[in-house]
Amino acid sequence: MNTNCSISSIPGVAALRGISLEVPDLEAAAPFFAALGVTATGDGTQCSVHTVAQADCMTLRPVSGRRRRLRRITFTAPPSEIGTIHTRAIEAGHMVIAATPASLLMSGPNGIESEVVARDVPHVKAYDCQALIFPHAPCHSEIDTPRPQSLCHAAIFVSAMPEALDFYCRVLGLRVSDRCGGDLVFLHSRHGGDHHILALVKSSGPGLHHYSFEMGTIDAIGLRAAHLARQGYEAGWGMGRHALGSNFFHYVRDPWDCHVELTAGLDQIAADSDRAPGDHKAQDAFYLWGPPPPLDFIANSEALPAGQPLVTA
Repeated sequence: MNTNCSISSIPGVAALRGISLEVPDLEAAAPFFAALGVTATGDGTQCSVHTVAQADCMTLRPVSGRRRRLRRITFTAPPSEIGTIHTRAIEAGHMVIAATPASLLMSGPNGIESEVVARDVPHVKAYDCQALIFPHAPCHSEIDTPRPQSLCHAAIFVSAMPEALDFYCRVLGLRVSDRCGGDLVFLHSRHGGDHHILALVKSSGPGLHHYSFEMGTIDAIGLRAAHLARQGYEAGWGMGRHALGSNFFHYVRDPWDCHVELTAGLDQIAADSDRAPGDHKAQDAFYLWGPPPPLDFIANSEALPAGQPLVTA
């Protein structure tokens, strides 16, 4: 199925705005997100996460006796395009839970809600390779540990790749950047920007594989990862560089067995790009260089039977 229709004829979402999770231990959120360098506020019934550039980029709510569960993904879209997305959702037979001129809430594949809120198209980053590192290494006393700038993408598990692509591409207007057969697909906005704002991973059921924060530089990734390790959050994978997307990464495991990626240097795709998506070998799905990933890196803990532990390296 060709999901890349004419760029100009397909209105669609522009960026990832946030994700909503249900987690079994909400009290673990405050110390983890403090170590991550983002602000977490809450009242015991929910926790909202904010970066310097984004308010409410994550929402966590408690759930008793269960593993975490991905509940909702929120995207932004130009105000003039929400109506078109609404029409496409109805035509495709997806349940529209709520709709206003400025927002749209739908039930997507596997029951994961997709929300679209009106925002102007974000400025597309223009990476300078020289800017990905500090030009001169500062002394420890001269620098504050860099904080995440924004939530930039998420990777989710889906049980049926064709149906998921139909929704995220045909309804939400995303386009395929690269793929590894039917097991892994990267999606970008037709408005231009990051190589992917959403990645789809084939699994036995739905779930969240990882959420990713833009750090700006390789040094920022390393400094924040070192700070997390000093705070007791050592489990993860990195540092390394992905082949697809070209970004540098370091992953840390959050308190709910999900991966958090610190990243910088993602390939940028222009709004008027006619690049054809590549179909790559499985060896390109993980990394170009770096340490071997943990044995459970692609495990979908949300699909595991209750009480079954993850395999650890």
